Amino acid sequence: MESVLLVEDEQMVADVVARFFRKLGFNRIDIAYNLQQGLEKSGGNYDIVILDIALGEEMSFPILEKMKNENPSTPVLMLSGYDSEDNIKHAKSLGADGFIPKPFRMDFLQDFLLPKIEHMRQEKGKKI
Repeated sequence: MESVLLVEDEQMVADVVARFFRKLGFNRIDIAYNLQQGLEKSGGNYDIVILDIALGEEMSFPILEKMKNENPSTPVLMLSGYDSEDNIKHAKSLGADGFIPKPFRMDFLQDFLLPKIEHMRQEKGKKI
């Protein structure tokens, strides 16, 4: 089963990203819209995690840290809009596996994210 955890506070962005993963054949897409929901769902076993760095007034670093401590091999990609370099550096220091700039168009997800997912599948030697 291919599964993704998506933590994104903007409903429209979450819908676009979820639709993208459904097209790729992911069977389970769990969406959290805030830090608390993300922390609750991050205890699950996912093939890939997509985290928005900024969740309203809160940051998603606790989710990233929890995921990397509990499931270090799970790829975590960060969505970053207008985040500072300090936030990006902090995410990298916690083990973020990549960054998706916001705003983006659906064709960008296809061109950018699909090769990353395929690369991660090859790196892991399994189908995520």
